[in-house]
Amino acid sequence: MSENMPQMDQKDLDYFESLLLEKRRELVASQAEGDARNQKDLGSGLAGYSNHLADTATDYTALETTFDLQAREGKHLVYIEEALLRIKEKTYGVCKVCHKLIPKARLEAVPIATKCVNCKEQVKKKERDENRMEMARAFAEQHRMEQANGNK
Repeated sequence: MSENMPQMDQKDLDYFESLLLEKRRELVASQAEGDARNQKDLGSGLAGYSNHLADTATDYTALETTFDLQAREGKHLVYIEEALLRIKEKTYGVCKVCHKLIPKARLEAVPIATKCVNCKEQVKKKERDENRMEMARAFAEQHRMEQANGNK
């Protein structure tokens, strides 16, 4: 870590480590429950619940939603592990963009945060602007194609 890079004090690092470890325990327990529930649903033959196609579709949609939630929780677990690694490296709580300390209130609300609120907003604004430009390019290209096809 750089000499002039700010750093959280050990007391705060310990606090956030315990917070992250608790969140990790909760997610792992939730995923274990979801896995058991999914195995039960898949093992009993989801389509066997009803002979009606709408009921079967609803059952599969519910199962798909459960899988999506578990995938999201899995991604969140990765973010927690990365945050725990930053704690070990003593870089936790330092914004990856401006390299200033992230306010503790933000870290309590979002303990996996890697950017302060201002930098996060700037990154989101840049992404929105890039998406708008891409949409404008796609629209212009579609319009050009329609014009070329209309002139034939």
